[in-house]
Amino acid sequence: MNTFEQEFLSNYLKFGLGSMPKSDIDALVMHLLDTYGLEGSPLANYSNQTVSERLKTPVAKIKKLRYEAALKFGGRPEDQAMGRLLAALSKASLEADGEKVCLIIEDVLAKHWLQGQLKIHQQIFDYSFNTEIVKVSASGLFAVLGSVFDKDELELFQQSYDVAKKKKTAQERVAAFKSAAKKFAESAASAAGAGVVKVLRAHLGL
Repeated sequence: MNTFEQEFLSNYLKFGLGSMPKSDIDALVMHLLDTYGLEGSPLANYSNQTVSERLKTPVAKIKKLRYEAALKFGGRPEDQAMGRLLAALSKASLEADGEKVCLIIEDVLAKHWLQGQLKIHQQIFDYSFNTEIVKVSASGLFAVLGSVFDKDELELFQQSYDVAKKKKTAQERVAAFKSAAKKFAESAASAAGAGVVKVLRAHLGL
């Protein structure tokens, strides 16, 4: 089992002592802090603001470092994006009418990946009020999820969504959807493979 020190040295010495640029060293340390944390508490499941305060570093820099860390040191970018998206989806909510899904996505990689997939499928998304809140129609989201995740798991999620929509109150609809989304995130990650599961668990603090 790797440790912070072992993984740092493995990456730092890969192309020779002193060859890694400072920007990559910073990104590597951010990756390791998210993975192993400080005093055994991984930072991956903490918000950018919380990490900013703990590391005494501006929020904008934390976002940038996390994005670079995911691309350069997190394994396959697709696994990173899918795992992080599922983590956000597991905490997603429904709009009052039950037609739109609201996801809070601080993670730059996951947000850009989702928006790219929505564009590919010609789906409209809205983040005009807050760049970290993405609102998309449920049908649009299902179209994206269906292109990358297990079809059987998605079908169960859609069935649960249809049940949630029929709840009498907005509060009941939101609660039912949250439960269904969390179950889908866990099962879809398992079907997608160990790389996605690892990312999901890290970002949910499991």
